Amino acid sequence: MLSAFRPDAALVAHCAALAPQVAEIIVVDDGSGEHAEAVLRQLEEAGVTVLRQPQNSGIAAAMNRGIDAALAAGAEFVVTFDQDSNVPAGFVDALVNEFDRAAAAGLRVAMIAPEFYSQTRQTGEQPVDGFLVSGAPIQSGLLMPAGVLRELGAQREDFFIDLVETEYYLRARVAGYVSLCVPGLTLPHGFGHRLYVHFLGKRLEKGDGRPRMVAVSSPFRYYYRARNRVVLNRAYRGFAELRPLLRRDARNDLLLDYAVAVWSARGKFALLALMVAGWRDGFRGRLGKMPEKLMRRSGRVSWKHPVPASDE
Repeated sequence: MLSAFRPDAALVAHCAALAPQVAEIIVVDDGSGEHAEAVLRQLEEAGVTVLRQPQNSGIAAAMNRGIDAALAAGAEFVVTFDQDSNVPAGFVDALVNEFDRAAAAGLRVAMIAPEFYSQTRQTGEQPVDGFLVSGAPIQSGLLMPAGVLRELGAQREDFFIDLVETEYYLRARVAGYVSLCVPGLTLPHGFGHRLYVHFLGKRLEKGDGRPRMVAVSSPFRYYYRARNRVVLNRAYRGFAELRPLLRRDARNDLLLDYAVAVWSARGKFALLALMVAGWRDGFRGRLGKMPEKLMRRSGRVSWKHPVPASDE
């Protein structure tokens, strides 16, 4: 199943590539309205099941609706993707084969993910019984068996977006499941907004002469990331085996995500205000969709030194 929000025609091609690999494709449109109707009709004409959310309710709500529809149709496994996931041939078979191999070895498996999304490795702890253990994988390209989905229940819709899959991964670990990666398997995946790295007015380069780049997200998402990280850490800090992971991820958020975003932003104070509001709301337990006032504030933020599409 795929979640979509204001998709373009590329989604039709992505679904066409995925169709031979699965029994059914379900696309849940998250309240795009008329912006996406032409694309959604093309998908329906191609045999894709399209479910339309009446309003923008967030990634978790879209995932829950699509998963429920897949389970109701008798799916043994559900594989989730983003709308920009261009799934290579043989990808789903590789996930299923790794699950079957692990199940035969007696492992309780919640999730099977590719080892890489684009060039980012998703592995976590030391291998277990010859299997490659994942860290908290992104939801795109993630296979989950029907029985596990029923046991773990719905994803947290009050998170709205960001860290939804991380919370589900932690929930699975607490329930005694492992999550694995398929060695060498790669899902091509977008990096959000890619930026050239500059220092003292000069573009930095790698040793081979290629420009250094970083990736940032849409400004509004830094509110959700800050807020949901607080909620997630408070929910799972009572599990001793998870504390090192929670501390590492919180540290990486600060040093590798938030700091890079602030460094790269025009409108730094507006971006910082979004993060502070996220932390505050996380501690106060204010969840759901971000306030409209904060959404407008995110419009004051833009990114310096964007990489043109021709250079990505």
